Amino acid sequence: MNQLNYNTLKEVDYKGFILPNDHAKIKVLQFGEGNFLRAFVDYFFDILNEKCDFNSKVVLVQPIAQGLTDIINKQEGLYTLYLRGMENGKQINEKKSN
Repeated sequence: MNQLNYNTLKEVDYKGFILPNDHAKIKVLQFGEGNFLRAFVDYFFDILNEKCDFNSKVVLVQPIAQGLTDIINKQEGLYTLYLRGMENGKQINEKKSN
């Protein structure tokens, strides 16, 4: 399995919205790199980028020595998010790379 990064997304012809690092300004400083922050809070910044031209990336501060920044940096900050639930009375089951 290939490491998730911008080149991998190009190779698999990913059709979702991706804001490359070199096209974004740093506007958000986040203390912590846990799954909740990345999958819940950072998802809203991704939606701002996609729908409102926010044009920004989230920069993480690793709060503890054994944190995840090395792993996150290898993936160029990208992660896969699965959205499952109900929206307007219809079931949704989406997969996004952010």
